Amino acid sequence: MADYGLALAGGGAKGAAHVGVLTALEEAGILPSHVAGASAGSIVAGLYAAGMEVGEMRDTVRWLAKHGKGLIDPDILGIVLFLPQIILGKETTLKGLIKGNRLQRFLCELTEKLDIEGQCKGLLIPAVDINSGDTVVFTNLFKEQIPLSALTLEHVKWERSGLLCDIMMASSSVPAVFCPRPMKNFLLVDGGVTNNLPVDLLIAAGVPKVLGVDLGDKYEKPHDESLIEIAYHSFFVMSRDLKNCGSGGERMLLKPPLPKDAGLLTFDCMEECMESGYRYTKKMIPRIKRVLFGI
Repeated sequence: MADYGLALAGGGAKGAAHVGVLTALEEAGILPSHVAGASAGSIVAGLYAAGMEVGEMRDTVRWLAKHGKGLIDPDILGIVLFLPQIILGKETTLKGLIKGNRLQRFLCELTEKLDIEGQCKGLLIPAVDINSGDTVVFTNLFKEQIPLSALTLEHVKWERSGLLCDIMMASSSVPAVFCPRPMKNFLLVDGGVTNNLPVDLLIAAGVPKVLGVDLGDKYEKPHDESLIEIAYHSFFVMSRDLKNCGSGGERMLLKPPLPKDAGLLTFDCMEECMESGYRYTKKMIPRIKRVLFGI
């Protein structure tokens, strides 16, 4: 394990590419000591921090490619009631098209309901509290007091505890697609709303040397005009432009090429995304070693 941080961006099913990145880093003997992730990146980061072997992550991606659609639990009642409520001028009860409960249970099984204060590697995951508009950063990187570099960030709250699976699900809850997740005194949605590639948060938390992995450099139009695709692509454009407005400060940014058909819930593309992430990172290993370690 090498002394640096790895920041993983969101990207729906494209997040499987992060497992390919970790595979190449493991083969090179330079797995990170700290990891951060937003949205889909939070799931890979969380599994890594929980101690899941990279080979087991690859098996999980293969399982999801075949069975992942079974984790989708639409809010059928909310969807049925939505239009009549709109027509009658009543308060709508639909919080999201997908409840997210099945996926959350799946994540809890994978992480054995581990708390981030438990036996986790160094971890940081952002989500967004829609009650306050603040970014809530869940991390175990602060053993004592929060450093000044973290406290000076505006509209950011720091949390040191919470079930890992709950945090991963909150950070992955794309607004309008998944229901917001109530947690502590927050109502949380996708961390990518404010920070889709949390390099700056990882640096502020005291990890100066960071390798970033971005999954959204090139925009691809939706492969259909469904509500989920339109919502996801609108969210993607917002996250991309937010990232472009700020300076992440990473030592190096990886941008693996990904399948054009990959989207939010395209589980069948996950294996291809994983292999693309692996092949790309494998080629970049000499440069990564030079930039991060001077070798």
